[in-house]
Amino acid sequence: MLTRLSGAAAAAAAARRGSAAAGRRLESTIRVGTETGVAGRPAASEPRKRRAIGGFRGGVLGFLLGVTTAGAFGFVYLIEEYHRATGLVLSSVEELERSSLKVKEYVKKIEAVEADVGRLRSNSATAQQLAQAKGDWRKQNDILARDLLELKAHVWQVEQDVDTALGRAAKAKAGRSNNKAKEAKD
Repeated sequence: MLTRLSGAAAAAAAARRGSAAAGRRLESTIRVGTETGVAGRPAASEPRKRRAIGGFRGGVLGFLLGVTTAGAFGFVYLIEEYHRATGLVLSSVEELERSSLKVKEYVKKIEAVEADVGRLRSNSATAQQLAQAKGDWRKQNDILARDLLELKAHVWQVEQDVDTALGRAAKAKAGRSNNKAKEAKD
């Protein structure tokens, strides 16, 4: 015959029987034997042992479901982060490419300027060459001035010779003297 007991009474009865499984779980119904045993005592039927496989299965299944769900959310999060990171890397690479193109343009301009400077250096004179050219110009100028003076002296000498040969020198002196005398009378 089955008797219904309260939760506390069922726990106390289970503790008296020493059943560890019943102590963990409170049963609302317990089976009480009415037959008498060998010594005239009522024979207590042993409670049926329940295997905890269902609880274990539920725990494992819950764990697997939780791990799978967490893994799926983690995977989705990682994929989104991966896409964000690759987008940032791609934009950084494009920025770097634009910067490198600007640097290449600047390098080409610098090379062109260097080529122009090299051509100007080869065509231009150095300070030493300028000093040497200045010294040469002064020498040539001195030579030309001396030659000019020599030519003037030579021309004057030739004029003197021509005047003496033609007799103009005496007439010119006399003409000058007469002009001076006339001027003095006046």
